[in-house]
Amino acid sequence: MLRAFTIIFYSLVPVLVEAAEYDCTVEKKLDSEKLYTQEHIKKSQFSVKVEEKSSGSFLSRCSFSSSANKVTCDRYKVDKVAFGENVKIKKYYVFRSQFDVQLFSNLSFVENNGRGGIAYGKCKVIAP
Repeated sequence: MLRAFTIIFYSLVPVLVEAAEYDCTVEKKLDSEKLYTQEHIKKSQFSVKVEEKSSGSFLSRCSFSSSANKVTCDRYKVDKVAFGENVKIKKYYVFRSQFDVQLFSNLSFVENNGRGGIAYGKCKVIAP
């Protein structure tokens, strides 16, 4: 069992190191004032997109816009990317917007919006 886990874990690590794109769906969201209901999360279609390219990394925060009647995203250039070697976490920081995203080797993620709110869920690899 441990051997199988080790093989699976280390097979995911290269995904976090190479250029790639991830689509991360928010499963839970909370801030200093409230915990978002599953109904609200489903209706708002919150997500985070992570893009790693040779030209740099980008984060997009997405949600449903009722005025546009579709999901829209705000895209930000990442100022700093850090990799926690011991715990295999990749951290993306956007200083101007004061938020960060942590991407774990099991493809779970945490978004800190910089204003007292966090969201977390699972990511899918879109492009290796």
